[in-house]
Order: sequence, then C-alpha cells, then structure tokens
Amino acid sequence: MSHSFDQLETPFVAIDLDVVENNIKTMQDRAAERRLTVRPHTKTHKQPFLARKQFNRGATSLTVAKLDEAEVMLQAGFSDLLIAYPLVGAAKAYRLATLMVRGLRPTVSIDSLVSMRTLSQAAALAQRPINVLVEVDTGFHRCGLTGSAVIELADAIHNEPGLTFQGLMSFAGHIAGNTDRAVIRRIIRDEDEQMAQYRKNLESRHLAVETVSVGGTILSHNMDVIEHATEIRPGIYIFNDMGIVYSGSVKIEQCAARIWATVVSQPAENRAVLDAGSKMLSTDGPLKGAYGYVVGFPGWTIARLSEEHAVVEIAPEAPRPEIGDRVSIIPNHICTVMNLQNNVVGVENGQVTAILPIMSRGGTH
Repeated sequence: MSHSFDQLETPFVAIDLDVVENNIKTMQDRAAERRLTVRPHTKTHKQPFLARKQFNRGATSLTVAKLDEAEVMLQAGFSDLLIAYPLVGAAKAYRLATLMVRGLRPTVSIDSLVSMRTLSQAAALAQRPINVLVEVDTGFHRCGLTGSAVIELADAIHNEPGLTFQGLMSFAGHIAGNTDRAVIRRIIRDEDEQMAQYRKNLESRHLAVETVSVGGTILSHNMDVIEHATEIRPGIYIFNDMGIVYSGSVKIEQCAARIWATVVSQPAENRAVLDAGSKMLSTDGPLKGAYGYVVGFPGWTIARLSEEHAVVEIAPEAPRPEIGDRVSIIPNHICTVMNLQNNVVGVENGQVTAILPIMSRGGTH
C-alpha cells in the first residue's frame, strides 16, 4: 500500500519510519558502547509493530506501565516484560497470574509491602516466580523509597516465597522541563551516584543486585554520564518531541512524529485556526508558550487549544496562511498524543506505506 499525504483527511499523525529506524539504531549503538542494555518503554508508541523494530535492533526486553499494555505485547509474542508500576490488590494479582499462565515472564517494580504481597499472591496463583525491582526516589518525588526503607523492602522481597529480588529501579522525572544541559547532567550524575550507593549497601547485606535500571529519554541521550546503572528505559526516543528538543538532546530533524492539520479559518491578520485541537495535540505544556511546534512557519505560535481547534498567533513578520493550507506540528509530548489516536500512518520516502493501530491506547488498567 502506498498513498500520498494529499489523500489523507486531516488531522492525522504521521510517523516517519526512516527516522524511527535511525533513532532506534542510534540509541542502541550508543548503549552498546556503554555496555548498557536497553529496555524501551512502550507506553510511548503502544504498538507491537514498532516494538518489534526495537527488539530487532537489540532491545533485551520491553517496559510497560500497565497490565493492559502487557497483555497487548504478550499477544504479539513479547513475554519478557518489565511492568514499571506498583500493582496493588487482589484484582491485579489475579490478572497478573492469568497473564503469567499464558506465558508472561514479568519483572515488576514496587515500593511497598502491600505491592509485594500482591505479587506474592500472583506468584502463588500462577505457580511461577516473579522478579522484583525496588523503586528508588532519587529526587522526582513520585513513587519510590529512600534511605533504609529501600533496604528493608529488598530484605522482605528476598524472604518472600515466589519472589526474586532482582535489583533497583528509578526515574529521574525532574529532568523534564530543564533546558540547561549542565543542570540535566548534574541530575543524571546525582541519580547514578545514589543508585550506586544503594547497590553497595544492599550488597554489603549479601543481597545480589543484578539490575540497576534508570529511565527516561533525556537521561538516555546523556548516557555518557552514567557509570553505575546496568540498563536504560527510554520511551520517547523512538519518535522524540519538543520536550526532548528543548532539552538540547536532539534536533528537529530527529522528530519522527508529526501531526498534520489544515488551516480552517483566518479570522484576523494575526490569527489562524487549525483543525487539530486538544483531541489531537493533548494539553501537555505549553512549552515556550506553545502547544506544539509548527514546522517551517517561524513566528507561528499555537497559543490556545479547544477540543477541535488550535488557535495560532502569527507574528507580524511571519508568513501568512491561506485557508486550506496544510501544516505539520511536532507535539510537546508524544506519549499523550499517541494515546489519543486509534491509528497513525507510517511513512517511508514521503509515501504512506502502513496504517498502524494503537493497540494499547486507553490502557489504564
């Protein structure tokens, strides 16, 4: 199948598969040089076709956030998955056990005894072991433990039937929004040193730490700072977005995902309206005062979003649009954009060559 963009109804998301391949290869090659394994986070693309591309380039395993995503990847043949989210409650235990009986070989990150007991219940139901990572809070202050609580939970996992303590996991989400490369690298270095100290403390108690897993695309683009982690979990890198561009990690040309939209109104000289609103672009941001970057139109700022409208403010010196013009937009945060789509189009050499269903969109369970 091969179609031109002109045959497609806007708005739509187009994925440049040539850029995707280069992004995957670049990350994998750099990680190999640093002797880091790559466990890509599939919550970004939510799509087995793209996960296969990552696997074929050398990813050792995949990361998911929720069991819905795990089920989609398992159905596609990916059985070794990191569930980077604390599972809590009998319903989660039963569902995890069901997936394990179907072939899932999970590693799960947790930060509480309650989650540990949920996993223990799942292991007993499935009669299969579960590898467990303790999540460490290195400064993001979301999930994760600090201080002696890390050691105490690791000890408990080690002594819990059906569970295997495998190591540590962290996510330095407080990197996001920084544009100063020195600050970004200082945060990464601080996380790396914290994880090294936790590993040393655990090993002094004769607890083997096989995995030290750190996450995030900005971190992964600065992996030369990392000295102690064993694996990285980038997600956005497969596409990149304006959040990654503004961090100084990539160039616009390395952004594989574009939202195509049409100018449907120009009610004033300094204002235009596009047919891609919050249902396409998401409300993440704004970054630098904009809800996405209009490619090739300097001086255009997506200043406001309604559900079906993007209101563009046009600087006096900027090119003027005509109603019917089509433009492409690089989103601020591609993960939320993908979660809003039923399908995206795959593009090679400027031609649409694939329609890719977003298999785990809306997968919140």
